[in-house]
Amino acid sequence: MKRKLSQLILVICSSLMLTSCWDQELLKESKLVYGAGFDYEGNNMIRTTFVVRNLGVPVSQGGVYSNRIVSVVGPSSRDTRLQMDRLISKQLSASKNQLLLLGEEVAKHNIDHMLDILFRDPKSPLDARIAVVEGRAEDIYNLDHIGDTLVTEFTTNLIKGAENKTEATKMTVEKAFRYSLDEGQDYALPYIRYNEQASSPEFNGLALFHETTYTGVTLPPGDAKLLLLMNNESSKKTNIVESLDNDPNNEFLTNTVTINARNTSSEKEYSFRNNLLDKVIINLELRGNIEEYPQNHLMKKSQLTDIGDELSQRLTLRANEILQKLQKANCDFLGIGRDLNAYHHKAWNAKRWEAEYKDIKLEAKVKVNIDETGIIK
Repeated sequence: MKRKLSQLILVICSSLMLTSCWDQELLKESKLVYGAGFDYEGNNMIRTTFVVRNLGVPVSQGGVYSNRIVSVVGPSSRDTRLQMDRLISKQLSASKNQLLLLGEEVAKHNIDHMLDILFRDPKSPLDARIAVVEGRAEDIYNLDHIGDTLVTEFTTNLIKGAENKTEATKMTVEKAFRYSLDEGQDYALPYIRYNEQASSPEFNGLALFHETTYTGVTLPPGDAKLLLLMNNESSKKTNIVESLDNDPNNEFLTNTVTINARNTSSEKEYSFRNNLLDKVIINLELRGNIEEYPQNHLMKKSQLTDIGDELSQRLTLRANEILQKLQKANCDFLGIGRDLNAYHHKAWNAKRWEAEYKDIKLEAKVKVNIDETGIIK
């Protein structure tokens, strides 16, 4: 009996020391932000656009989700947020935000100024996707619906689809913050534009950044895919479409081949002269199978070798053109400077790297090996 009593007293005393939920936010008392955008208005003023979800009647009870687009202008992100609080009937919460769009003019300045409010708020959604918009972010959100899909969900899924096809790198609020502090490593954000024919947003490649500023240079989806492969970023589905030599006797309208790169690997070779980096060679090897090639049934092994060799030459040419674009934009997307800082520290100088990067010799070599031609052919 005494033992049970002592155990009871111990449980009661322990329960008094347990922490409680002191920082709760009730959903019924909040208005949830599902999308945010920043645009430059001139005279050092910023336009912030929020997509606020109207929950209303639950979908399970026959209700329909809808958005309220709220846009205000102010000198800083925090000031516009305070203005938003005066326009929203309930407590504004960005904890469920899925998407952050940056207008083109905003991205060409230091975007840390826009993201500072997110980096400091412990309730910020660190996994929200970030993208650059051709023109203004406000115009994308004002579309509201794309068919039966809300614009925030549509654009977010558009970016995730590009990630799954190795056309975009997964860039989130948390990842952008890490790169902003990483010397010798630049990044790229998905580039979104409005397609007038489809009347919807469209993924249009990658926007190249130097440090935290958009360089104004973009890579189309095909080149973005090859760049990500050179950076050892590959998803489950990586299709490469390439034109081959035109055959005058070819009865088809086009002479292209599509391969699915199932296994890829990329390595960098560094050459030094007088303790300074002189040349970097990126060796990219692709192994995959042919998914489309109507010009030939490809029954012979030699035919596969010939196609692989021609693809190697063409992709090598494209890869070197991409490297030239990176240097012209001064975007060290491949993290060459970070490698120097980590593994060849004697050749690394943070103050000189911005000037040195444009002058080093970059060369790409691509090797394509084709293993299969399909389940029937």
